[in-house]
Amino acid sequence: MFKLMGSKYFFGDMPGYTSHDTDMWEIIDTEEFKFVRVIRGQGMDYFQFRRQSKAQDYIDYAVSTKLPMTVGKFLIPEFCEAIGLTFDEFKTNKDIKNLIDQIDEKHKYEKIIYDAYLKNGSFILTEDQRQEAYKSYLETRAKSA
Repeated sequence: MFKLMGSKYFFGDMPGYTSHDTDMWEIIDTEEFKFVRVIRGQGMDYFQFRRQSKAQDYIDYAVSTKLPMTVGKFLIPEFCEAIGLTFDEFKTNKDIKNLIDQIDEKHKYEKIIYDAYLKNGSFILTEDQRQEAYKSYLETRAKSA
């Protein structure tokens, strides 16, 4: 079953939020593809991840893409739970930190969320932290419009 990810996961209910698409994810048992398949259509992007044996496999793949924005899925608590990535592993994982450190301006809100998680000691945002991340999201989208 597909689950929500991306900016809509964090801000979908916020006043003034708009997005050009909806990103969804699921992890499946398959031999049809090596790691991830993306199905796009009608404003939806469906990411199917092939089940891997350990959480670091997903992180290694994100690093190999050389796209820092791929770190976003690791900010979704349900995704981390599904791949077996505990918060203790998340907070000490150097690869995740490196991806966050390389994030582009448009995805700066993800760094704000990451830093908030570390500060809170769990995959939880306060409403003030979510508002701060949302403000960053809106500011960078206004610049790129």
